[in-house]
Amino acid sequence: MNTDALPTPTEKDTAAARALLQALKPMRGTKEVSVTIKDQRFRIPAVMVAALIEAAKLISEGHTIDVIPADEEVSAQEAADLLKVSRPYLLNLVRKGALPCRMVGAHHRIPVTAVIAYKREQAPRRRSLEALTAETRDLGH
Repeated sequence: MNTDALPTPTEKDTAAARALLQALKPMRGTKEVSVTIKDQRFRIPAVMVAALIEAAKLISEGHTIDVIPADEEVSAQEAADLLKVSRPYLLNLVRKGALPCRMVGAHHRIPVTAVIAYKREQAPRRRSLEALTAETRDLGH
């Protein structure tokens, strides 16, 4: 899982993603969506509509994205890279039970869904710490 080669969205990309997001939002929860590309009609299944909405949302905010199968497992280093923490810190999370893993020989394999869920759970805490850091910086400390 190498995110180095992923393209960063341009202003034009983010504008197009915002327009797509506005068109897709009312479709959330529908059975399927149809689109026409070069006079050919395509059916987009409901399972893809939710993913398209999330992708459009992220790109409209300027994020680089990648697609990972939900049932994929990642190595401890890949999980650490996703969480932007060190490998030893990640392994400490595994030892504490904060992240599940299974061993393949001597290697830890961690479900990518667990890594993403942990990252989402930690987001409010991270935002609070960033706000506190900014406030301290503003006060001149």
